[in-house]
This record gives sequence, C-alpha cells and structure tokens, in this order.
Amino acid sequence: MIKGVALVAKKAGMDDAAFHRYWKEVHGPIALRISALRKYVQSHRLGTPLPGFENVPYDGVAEVWFDSLADLTGMAQNPEYVTGAQADEPNFIDTSKLQFLATHEHLMFEEEPLKADTRWIKAVFLLKRRPDLTVAQFQDYWKNGHAPQIPRDMGVLRYVQCHQVPETYASGTPAYDGMAELWFADMDAFMRYWTSPRIQQIFGDDAPRFLGEGCTAFLAEEHRVRWPGV
Repeated sequence: MIKGVALVAKKAGMDDAAFHRYWKEVHGPIALRISALRKYVQSHRLGTPLPGFENVPYDGVAEVWFDSLADLTGMAQNPEYVTGAQADEPNFIDTSKLQFLATHEHLMFEEEPLKADTRWIKAVFLLKRRPDLTVAQFQDYWKNGHAPQIPRDMGVLRYVQCHQVPETYASGTPAYDGMAELWFADMDAFMRYWTSPRIQQIFGDDAPRFLGEGCTAFLAEEHRVRWPGV
C-alpha cells in the first residue's frame, strides 16, 4: 500500500479555528467520495510548538492510503478528486504552498494498534537527507541505524517512518525525503521525552549522520476520517 502525504497551510486571512473546523467538517466528507481511498487521516497541528521548531510552514498533514502508486499519482486525472476535494482546497488551503510526498510506511514499533477513537499526541518530523547521501543510503541508515536508537521505555507508544518512494525521484526532488511519526499518550508524556538529556543526546549525536538542513517538525492531533471502525 502507498501512503500519500499532503503538507497543507491555511489560506491567508483564515484563523486557526476556522481552518481546522472547515478541514474536519466540510472537506473531510468531500474527500470520502474518492472510492480508491483506503484510509484517510488528518493531522491537525497543535498550537503548542515542538521545542526547537517554532517556525513551521504548515498547519497540518493529510495522510491518504491507496493500493498502488498508480492510484495515488492518478488522482490528478480522477474526477472524484478533481471535481470534489481538489475543487474545495482553495476554500481553506493556500494551494501555492501545498507539498506532496508518496511514501512507503514502515512501522518500527507500537505498544498497541491505533483504534478509530485513539486520542494520542503525535510528533511529526519532516526530514531532508544529508546532501552527500544517496536516497538508498539515507533510507537504510534511517531505518537500520537511527530507528534502533529510539528508546522503548521513554513514552513512545508508536513509531512510523514514511520513506519517499525511490522511483519518484526520477521526476524531481521532493520537498522532503520522508516523514517520521511518533505517538505519545499526552503532551506531558511528549515533553518528558523531548526534554530528557537522553533523547537530546541521541538526536544531537545522530542527526548529523543522516540529516541535512531544512528539516522541520510539529505536534499534531489526528482526526481519522476513513479508518477501520470509522
């Protein structure tokens, strides 16, 4: 299965509350008209910034799952999308800032599966590889070198890596090479994790081994629009 990622910023003049409400209540049901859509999650950025990443260009992430890369890339010609969700995007999104990723999702670990009504806090990291690394080298180190360093005893309930599909690089360099998602029970659990000397040491030592400039991150709350049990 392919996971599409759309990085969205609210349109000029729209306040945060109106943006999040419209995305949930109006746009979400419209997107459900896309029959090829297998799962759909809206990750709404929270007002509390992730320490160290106070200036983030996006207000959320739309995550959409399809059976194949062809189904995802074919959305541009799919009338269910073009006349529905795409036509609605200018009503709440700054479409000039939209960025898209096509990814393979790798579940690194989870304490328990996500349910339709799970209410956890999610940390979203948008990553760019170090420029001297190939895509294959970056993905291999991220998965096999970095991931094993993430502790299982520091409050992380679920950890997913989303790797940009390698063949998509033939048509241009994406905005990011991947997205990491880490779930926590609540904001306090995340802050204990992120501010601990142990975690700061891990990221301080390891990030230069595979990450380049331009990475960003934010905290989000998920709204599962199409999900098992919804």
